[in-house]
Amino acid sequence: MKRIFLMWGLVFALLLSGCGSSSSRVETLKSWSFQYNEGTNDYSIFFGLADKNDKPLSADVDIDIRIVNDEGEAVYTGTKSVSSDDYSYYTSQAAGEQYLANVRIPAAEIAAGKSANGKVYFTVYKENAVQFDEVNCDALYCLPIEDVQVTFDPFPLDLKVRDYMGGTASVIQIQGADYKFDKDYLPQLSITITGEKTSGNSNSGYDMISYKLYDSAGYMVDSGNIYLSSLSAGDRFKDDSVVIYDVIPGESYTFQLLEYSQ
Repeated sequence: MKRIFLMWGLVFALLLSGCGSSSSRVETLKSWSFQYNEGTNDYSIFFGLADKNDKPLSADVDIDIRIVNDEGEAVYTGTKSVSSDDYSYYTSQAAGEQYLANVRIPAAEIAAGKSANGKVYFTVYKENAVQFDEVNCDALYCLPIEDVQVTFDPFPLDLKVRDYMGGTASVIQIQGADYKFDKDYLPQLSITITGEKTSGNSNSGYDMISYKLYDSAGYMVDSGNIYLSSLSAGDRFKDDSVVIYDVIPGESYTFQLLEYSQ
């Protein structure tokens, strides 16, 4: 009889602890947030549930989710079911230890868009048991964004470098170009050109060529110069000095190399 009494005492204590699964006792939705999990390549929506005494608990609920980026694109819409297995204790510097549900969304389910920032909107409910109003939280620098496309003029491309009298000081042959689109935090486009100085000497100190970047509508969005220093005839080069900021994800660009003109 003593062993049976101890068992029932343990069950009673668990029911009073506040972490049993019961949607009928849910009174409060709290502590919601959103993050990207690099190690598992997925996203987490965290939220907490509490009873009328603000004691944390778990409950089987459903959650309707939509994610809209700062360009107004809906990159995710879906419904997830949450069970008691999805709750655990999590610790953060700002809030300390909390008992929260962790709703995971695989990265592959979120569409790439034109902004890495946005809002996560979600509604927690259980039919005939609990219903909360829609809430939202920020998604900062973590949403997938589209790649850009860059096209170049046909290569090889011979560009003359003029001297102060207007004559040809040297000839730069551009033999190829490549680009890299870095999506981390502030998107940037890096251009690398390769080629050879086919004529001229290194007495001038550097050879200068120009570039222009056009968007798909034909507007010039960036321009500048490339300085190739101390090249002699026959020297090959690889230059990665062109870095362009404020590019638009999903856009198609045209990159042109030109003779420098004062």
